Amino acid sequence: MKFKSAALDWALEHIIRHGDTDIFPRLFEFDAIKGHWKGGGGVREWMLSQDPLKWQSRPLRRCLAPKHRFGFRISTQLDPLDSIAYAALVYDLGKDIEKRRLPCDREIVHSYRFSPKPNGQLYHSDYGWKSFQKRSKSLAENPKCTHVVVADVADFFPKIYSHPLENELVACTARHKSAAKALLRMLKHWNSTISYGVPVGPAVSRLVSELALTIIDNALVGANAVYCRFSDDFRIFCHSQREAHERLAFLAQMLFEGLGLTLQQSKTRIQTSVEFSKTLVSPRQQERRRLSSQFDDIIDAIGLSDPYKKIDYESLNKVQKAMVDSLNLSQVLAEQIVLGEDLDIPVASFVLRRLSQLRDSSSFARVLERLDALYSVFPDAISYIASLEGIHGNTRRVIGAKLLSALDDTVSGHLEFHRCWVLSVFANSDKWDNEHVLGGLESKWSDIFTRRELIIARGRAGHDSWFKKEKLNFENMGPWERRAFLYAASCLPGDEPKHWWDGLKQGGKLDPVERAIVGYGKQHPIR
Repeated sequence: MKFKSAALDWALEHIIRHGDTDIFPRLFEFDAIKGHWKGGGGVREWMLSQDPLKWQSRPLRRCLAPKHRFGFRISTQLDPLDSIAYAALVYDLGKDIEKRRLPCDREIVHSYRFSPKPNGQLYHSDYGWKSFQKRSKSLAENPKCTHVVVADVADFFPKIYSHPLENELVACTARHKSAAKALLRMLKHWNSTISYGVPVGPAVSRLVSELALTIIDNALVGANAVYCRFSDDFRIFCHSQREAHERLAFLAQMLFEGLGLTLQQSKTRIQTSVEFSKTLVSPRQQERRRLSSQFDDIIDAIGLSDPYKKIDYESLNKVQKAMVDSLNLSQVLAEQIVLGEDLDIPVASFVLRRLSQLRDSSSFARVLERLDALYSVFPDAISYIASLEGIHGNTRRVIGAKLLSALDDTVSGHLEFHRCWVLSVFANSDKWDNEHVLGGLESKWSDIFTRRELIIARGRAGHDSWFKKEKLNFENMGPWERRAFLYAASCLPGDEPKHWWDGLKQGGKLDPVERAIVGYGKQHPIR
């Protein structure tokens, strides 16, 4: 068996455009891989020569990431080569998996319907949370519906049992047994000695998890339940309170017996249809929708068809600025920050992203001073600060110092997830000064998330003497550190990095991604 070229090409495009950058800082490796994708000795040719059934998975990275103020999820970042291989296998199996699921036209399952596009898009745009809400509203308004079961599965992704997932995958992929076997082998390797869980982070994992839930879907349909589902959120529409309790018990039993899963007590309840209908459009959701609608209207009026395209606020005329200012995003953010533990995560995330798109610096001081209040949307807060372009000189230096001091002086700094986001600001730009502080951080934290970003940041800062010394330790580094060090060593003066890289290549000491990084470093040195 070999990887299919079309699947690999799609997988790389998917990861670059729709990868896990909402969770972790962007990996420069994929830029290097894309530049080295085709041509003699490129990563693509190397992968085409590999047998997926003999694929040797590489070390991944896992860490705690906030789900809300006092809750966490385990987020996974796969090795770049594993990411491509995983996505390519799921792409190959996608049609078979989709056929195993309940058909779209039944309007039951609204999550992650397989519909790949050449641009790397994976899921159908017509099915999602919006269609789920619409269908829920329609079913709740049926005169026969008196009660609604609202149920949420606890720790869905990390607790899916491998055995029922394996059975479903084998059952739906008779024509692609080798690909299914290769995928299962990959999942087992990542899970090591435990027999449950799919990686939380990669978008393709959602399709794999959906396959596991077909067991529950078939059971509910077989029991004539009227329901709809988005991922692990179930809504069952009943004719009486008794039926609601019976359906809830049945769902709980099927989840435990079929997948070894349980329901999340705090999010599972039975409501009257009237009570349920009121929850579909809460005041918070109305405000969020109002803001989003206004923003899109303004973008259209300004003449920018792509709402995610960078908007230079200073280039707008007075009328356009007035339209943008009418949103008063800064005020909304200020109100969210003072809410503390009650911060509305979707609203805060929405506003921070829009401020970043607008390069609006009006809230940076508030964000910088209240990073702890934005604990649950930390990546968005850091990305907002990093997006600011109209700030120069000493102000940037002060911001950089505050970010680094936050690693020690705030609640947020205790998580390696948060540390890697802070250090990514310095890894991506040398405009934040404070280079002298970076060297002292090396001895504080040894986790791979912090150390990797610190290596790149030191390269960006031009710590060439440190790289001269650490070159001797290169072969003892783990793969995540090695890749960071290879690229960051392009800060070395003159031809020194070239001679060092060439020696490693000639000695056969670099894998395909590392060879791509060398080529990337030559074309795009870090300084």
